[in-house]
Amino acid sequence: MSDEAPGLSIELDAPASPLQAFQPFSRQIAFLRTDSVHLHFRDTEFGRLEIRALLDEQEGLDLMERRYASRGYKLTRPADVTFGAYLEGRLVSTVGIRRDAGVLGADQSFSDELGRMRRQGMQLCEFTRLAAEPDAPSKLVLASLFHFAYLHAFHHWNANHLVIEVNPRHRAFYQRMLDFKVHGDQRLHRGVGAPAVLMSMRVQDSMQQLKRVGGTLNESGRCRSLFPFFFNKKEEPQMLRSLADVYGYGLND
Repeated sequence: MSDEAPGLSIELDAPASPLQAFQPFSRQIAFLRTDSVHLHFRDTEFGRLEIRALLDEQEGLDLMERRYASRGYKLTRPADVTFGAYLEGRLVSTVGIRRDAGVLGADQSFSDELGRMRRQGMQLCEFTRLAAEPDAPSKLVLASLFHFAYLHAFHHWNANHLVIEVNPRHRAFYQRMLDFKVHGDQRLHRGVGAPAVLMSMRVQDSMQQLKRVGGTLNESGRCRSLFPFFFNKKEEPQMLRSLADVYGYGLND
């Protein structure tokens, strides 16, 4: 459920049950030349921050295992798509996303809530395997990774709601910084034996926030929202082309 690193006040996803099947890509990856492929970059006061598609999860496995182990968690079920953030060539953070094919990691503890969401017609996508080095510029890194995850989930998978499990003590961060909403009561996460809450956000609402304020703040800026640290909306066409090239889908999919 979480990997809480010093200097990064966010709650990260727990490993899912090993009994849950890995959900494959709906299409084959177009290019497999390397373990990771460049998607986009931004120059920051800390150096160049590059976002790459991790086509082989081994590329980021050491970071994920190390950060999860620091909290006593184990990695089990892979993500469908994983993005990595590299600062000056060093992998400093990852985020994974899973497409809903009837079972997500969060179904392990929140099957009733997710079932209601599906019956209401919500197309779900799950954020998972979020890990970060404690010395990384957390706002820019997290915002950069989430921006690509939003675009892929919305434009390729047609997801309209993102879900995530977090420790209750970090609920306020996701509510304030990313407009996530709580679903249901606190539960004991069966996979790790720790408390968890289910949260979701409407992708279209986030895309509107990005359109208004994306790219307006640097890491040192003060803001009660994470959206100004995302990429500028004008950069999205190139970001979408990069995603389409790597994952082999048309821009109108």
